[in-house]
Amino acid sequence: MKVVYFGAFDAAASPRVRMLREGLRRNGVEVIDCHATGTALPRWSRLSLALPRAARDADLLLVGKPGQREMPLARLWANALGLPLALDLFASLWLNEVTERRRVAPAALAARKLRMLDRFALRHADLCLVDTIAHGRTIAESLLPGRAIAPQRRVFVGAEPCFVPRTPPPVGDALEALFVGTFIPFHGVEVILRAAALLRAEPRLRFTLLGDGQERPAMEALAAELALPNVRFEAPIDYPLLPARLARADLALGIFGTSATARAVIPKKVFAALATGVPVVTGDGEGVREALDESCAYLCPAGDPAALAATLQRALADGPRREEIAARGIALHRANFTPTATGGACRLALAELLNRTRGLPSLAESFR
Repeated sequence: MKVVYFGAFDAAASPRVRMLREGLRRNGVEVIDCHATGTALPRWSRLSLALPRAARDADLLLVGKPGQREMPLARLWANALGLPLALDLFASLWLNEVTERRRVAPAALAARKLRMLDRFALRHADLCLVDTIAHGRTIAESLLPGRAIAPQRRVFVGAEPCFVPRTPPPVGDALEALFVGTFIPFHGVEVILRAAALLRAEPRLRFTLLGDGQERPAMEALAAELALPNVRFEAPIDYPLLPARLARADLALGIFGTSATARAVIPKKVFAALATGVPVVTGDGEGVREALDESCAYLCPAGDPAALAATLQRALADGPRREEIAARGIALHRANFTPTATGGACRLALAELLNRTRGLPSLAESFR
């Protein structure tokens, strides 16, 4: 199979892009990049000039994330070349900017443009890859409820090979619960801080919030208001340093927001913690249940500081069970979330698309 990976994707900044391309290659797929950046018209011009050569003998086009802005051009070229068109949907531009990050007003022209791009992608792709079934359903129901859309297939986010099983650190006077993130509203950092306030008298646990982003100033102000002696903020670090920093933590905090997107996704920090062998504590929801249960992670009701505090106390008291949970997390990652595993799931989804467009039976149908 030969796949043209198409669009304005940023492989340097996006683990998802790197994982899909590397995972497909590990599964015997020839991946040819057709890539351009810059403003829209020059970008589309460069893509159009490069694509005919890149697509020679190709089987399909795969638009990399965030690909909605390239979908009109990709659809045009896919029709012209007679190739199926897949999109790594991954996230909705409209939901992210308007509902989750709240950086664009719902009535703004920019919001309408983002909605149009999302809707076009959902209607005109031949296949959409999604990170969880729940997330794909959330995007579809938010943008085109009850309308026909492209088929969706799940390819988990997974973790890159730089995240390897750690040697558990020696138990000290206190355990560290580490949050790593960009302080997006749906991360639920406020829930973490209010749980820390409930545990301020617990000497065995301290919280570290690492990163920067939209809500960090507000969260620092809230931590100061709550006068939390057990919380500290760390500056963001370069991605290559993250595996070693994560490995020094005793617990890895996921996300605890209650929005539709928060309930539907599994963030890459959760997969990284599984790969590293740091026990995960994260909010429960439809998305996380597609991959995890209580045997390999600590799950608690989202949006509830008291529930998070109780879950952390349980993790503190667990002792040997924490390491059992960590070991099961490593095994789960090795089986399902490595680049080879996620690339295999992606290859299967693309092969089913090829069979469908060629009028061949699907893999499931071939066993009937």
